[in-house]
Amino acid sequence: MKQPLQRWWLQRARRERWLVIAVMVCAVGALIDTALLAPQRAESTKLARSVEAARTHLQQMEKLAAQQASDGENELRQRRITLQERRARASKAVDDAQIDLITPQQMTRQLEAILVRHPTLRFVGMTSSSPKPLVENATNGPTGGAGVGIYQHGLEVSIEGPYLDLLGYLDALEHAPYHIYWRELDMKTGSVNGLPVTRLAFFTLSREAAWLRL
Repeated sequence: MKQPLQRWWLQRARRERWLVIAVMVCAVGALIDTALLAPQRAESTKLARSVEAARTHLQQMEKLAAQQASDGENELRQRRITLQERRARASKAVDDAQIDLITPQQMTRQLEAILVRHPTLRFVGMTSSSPKPLVENATNGPTGGAGVGIYQHGLEVSIEGPYLDLLGYLDALEHAPYHIYWRELDMKTGSVNGLPVTRLAFFTLSREAAWLRL
């Protein structure tokens, strides 16, 4: 087998020999490419596609995160604006409500001034209560909380005198330039003078939390 192949090779011209060598080299190269390089190229292409898909997914996630962050900031900003508007409206409502409302410091003086016009009545007791927030959890701080800080100042008085004269006194209070709220009326008889004693609970509103001094 070797000798016929050698004779055939020796009978070939130089050009034919080079051509045979070139064909064999190409065949070996094709075999190596098919057996070794092609799988590597396929794996490399697959990895490149995976990397590109991962990069695209990462860009999408970054874009989504940025959009969510922007939406969150916009929502918080809108919420702050809404709270500020509500606070401003509440503050204006409080200011409007206080236009005709007497201050806690003037409440006692007005009660006494009107009582002077009713000589049949006289105070037999007067106590003030600690200021309480009109709305629970309302704050009066600069940051604002659940609402605008406004306090309810209470004053309880006991008045001795005829019931009809007491009604006249209350009517005069209701028609006074500056208003005082009253919410409780409790009448008892059997005083030393034989006249009924009526307990009345008054209150007014103020932004100040200072205790009402009698």
